[in-house]
Amino acid sequence: MRFYKKIKQQFIQSLSIISVLFFASNLYAAQGSIQIQNAELIPSTDKYSLNADFDLNLNTVLEGALNKGVPLTLLVEFQLSTPRKYWFDDEIITQSYRISLSYHALSRQYLINQHSHQYSFSSLQQAKEMLTKIKDWVVIDKSLLKKGDIYQAALRVRLDQSKLPKPLQVEASGSEDWSLVSERHQWTPSLNF
Repeated sequence: MRFYKKIKQQFIQSLSIISVLFFASNLYAAQGSIQIQNAELIPSTDKYSLNADFDLNLNTVLEGALNKGVPLTLLVEFQLSTPRKYWFDDEIITQSYRISLSYHALSRQYLINQHSHQYSFSSLQQAKEMLTKIKDWVVIDKSLLKKGDIYQAALRVRLDQSKLPKPLQVEASGSEDWSLVSERHQWTPSLNF
């Protein structure tokens, strides 16, 4: 009888652990996220361009709003600085640009507006594949750099809540559903002069 109670107690404990893990994984899947996979600076004759890839997962609230016609604007922010030991880092340059993702219900197309160009896709997955790749974005003029200095590059991608319709800005300001931001991706680029 004692053996039966012990097995029953262990079964209940393992069942509760499994249910907690199940609900935690569903909660994580329900949250939107942006994760920068890689970023690199590519030299040309007098400039550096940025190439980067990131993952974008929209939660059900963001995807539902998008499918109802609310455009989502991502703000891509790049910064190059010189680290200092006893003071704030010396900021060399900060660049940003916006990428807009919207859904056109009449044509049933997802639209991306990027660098004054518009691209259309028949599915959200196809649009996300293009949206999550940054290619040949000119970010630095070589004349701003000094030979021998060490530089720190940083990249961040976030949902620009200021571009949402005004009624949604109020809701988005304190809501986890509308909070979509990547971690700050930092690296030390090897810059050639």
